[in-house]
Amino acid sequence: MARAPFSPLNIRHLAATPIGLTVTCESELIEIDRKRLVFSLKVIDGKDVIGDGTHERFIINNEKFMIKATSKLD
Repeated sequence: MARAPFSPLNIRHLAATPIGLTVTCESELIEIDRKRLVFSLKVIDGKDVIGDGTHERFIINNEKFMIKATSKLD
């Protein structure tokens, strides 16, 4: 099984949002480079775009990842 652990998240803050508005984030997969995935992000408060940015993920082998992580317990 493959999984994608956390990688860089870059967001620019563009505008303030008052208390009471709902903030949502939209993402779109814009690039696939072998095991690297790049997403475009847009943060919206229902009135305006209040942030934007990118997020990278890397697909890894979950079994190998867990073996390495749990080896710290030895």
